[in-house]
Amino acid sequence: MIRFLLLCISIFSFVTVAEPVDVSVSGDFVNLHSGAGRGYPIVQVAIKGERLTLLTRRHDWVQVEFKQQQYWLARADLAQVITAQQQQFDLSDDRMAAFEQRTLEAGIQFGDFNGSSMNQLSLAYLFSPYLQTELSVGQANGDQADNLAAELSLYLSPWPHWRLSPYFGIGGGVLRTTPRTVLVQTPDRNNSLASAEFGLRYYLSRNFIARAAYRRSVIVTDRNDNEEIDTWKLGFSVFF
Repeated sequence: MIRFLLLCISIFSFVTVAEPVDVSVSGDFVNLHSGAGRGYPIVQVAIKGERLTLLTRRHDWVQVEFKQQQYWLARADLAQVITAQQQQFDLSDDRMAAFEQRTLEAGIQFGDFNGSSMNQLSLAYLFSPYLQTELSVGQANGDQADNLAAELSLYLSPWPHWRLSPYFGIGGGVLRTTPRTVLVQTPDRNNSLASAEFGLRYYLSRNFIARAAYRRSVIVTDRNDNEEIDTWKLGFSVFF
């Protein structure tokens, strides 16, 4: 699971500027680094009037092309450049636009599955800012039994442009229950799930979203009565 998180962060840390933007230095100079970080040395300096092309953003750094070579410019130094329209270039609005226009989202959540500790991995595809589908796999470990659930859900976000936005969803899937008993050899059980969920997303920064949700599920059993379970989840997602 930790490897999954590291892979997601490394993949989704890059965000491409909508299209390359030509700018010129308006201040006395800007420092260009060999990599995206203060620990990388300054290998070039662009002075007032010289032109740069903004290519890609990684966190608070922007990859630029200068004299047919690629370097990295600190986001704070964007205050020292202007576009061809003599306007300052700022990525602040670009970040919120990237959140609203995301198409893929991967996440990890932890919580309580009817009294058992739970962890869950998910992968979502957004048809539009308002509608998305998500496939999730969760493992819950309790004193009496272990539960493995796989569900496919459909979520509706009425206000996707809000930084803190609520969402609603319905879904279904399967639940495999493995009892933890040594006195009686109880067989594993496979049951169907039907669920409804209410949650909140909060856009943190860069490519990260915090999530909190409550999910109510009905387990369809072979007995005369079905079981109902409550799930509380808290975690985060990364997107691109």
